[in-house]
Amino acid sequence: MGPFEKAQLLYERATQKKTNEDDFDLVIGWKEEELSVLFSCTDLLRRNFFGNTVNPCAIMNIKSGGCPEDCAFCSQSVHNRADISVSRLSGKKEIIKNAELAQRHNLSFGVVSSGRRLSFEEIESLSTSLKECDGKLHASLGILGNDEFSLLKQAGVICYNHNLETSREYFKEIVTTHTYDERIDTVKRAKESGMTVCCGGIFGIGETWEDRKSLCMELKRLDVNTIPINFINAIPGTRVSPPSESPLELLKIICLFRIAHPDKTIKVCGGREVNLGRLQGLIFYAGANGYISGDYLTTKGDSVESDDEMIEALGLEKAGIKTN
Repeated sequence: MGPFEKAQLLYERATQKKTNEDDFDLVIGWKEEELSVLFSCTDLLRRNFFGNTVNPCAIMNIKSGGCPEDCAFCSQSVHNRADISVSRLSGKKEIIKNAELAQRHNLSFGVVSSGRRLSFEEIESLSTSLKECDGKLHASLGILGNDEFSLLKQAGVICYNHNLETSREYFKEIVTTHTYDERIDTVKRAKESGMTVCCGGIFGIGETWEDRKSLCMELKRLDVNTIPINFINAIPGTRVSPPSESPLELLKIICLFRIAHPDKTIKVCGGREVNLGRLQGLIFYAGANGYISGDYLTTKGDSVESDDEMIEALGLEKAGIKTN
């Protein structure tokens, strides 16, 4: 079967939401020199489920550094030696200011904290701030319990982010201070609270294609709403190396997740500028329909204005507002 026939088969199966591991293996084995054919499939899939709209968001690091967890890739871990600033929980005025800025740019606004979890008292303080914020509010605050989720829900948070990072099999190679099941249980509690869930991973950290496929299957079982795809930006002082993957292989990862999750929002987040460079616009042809715009947690990203220019040039528009 040639690439055109394979692309047609994948498109037909994905539009019916019937793709399986055999289909994922087709993508994994796809030749880089024939990726333009696969892009025709994943681009059409994106358009089939989401039209020309994309779903960007902005995040704010509300508590930086000093994290006791030992995630190998994270510059905020005390087990690593990255040169970053350490800060306590941000105050109400700063949070509201950043939320207003995101809303002006028609971006969902997410608050993100370092550490295993925020304390209950910190969640209470944060919730007081979020109640005064308008727009679509997201949060990523670690391994929380039902009471904390209830507080956040009452404060207006509609989506919770908690990434699995990689496959169950590879997880122990990058994290040892908590378990894969603790992450899965947190995702389940977030869903039970009534929030939508944003859950994905980070790539280029030494994982194999089998690990990527395994993560795809885990996310299908969890039936998450949004899948963030991060590409490692190896910060000096962390225990990871720059990725060996070519930009085209990283784009093929996006294709895999679009085929596996045809009707879910797929956001390309950290590391896209560093690893994709001038090929960033191809994330949408690979099937992405979302991204983080602006800065990340401890690294800089492209400006919101630059991202707006990119999607306008591609004939895309932010969900809820046209770019022209």
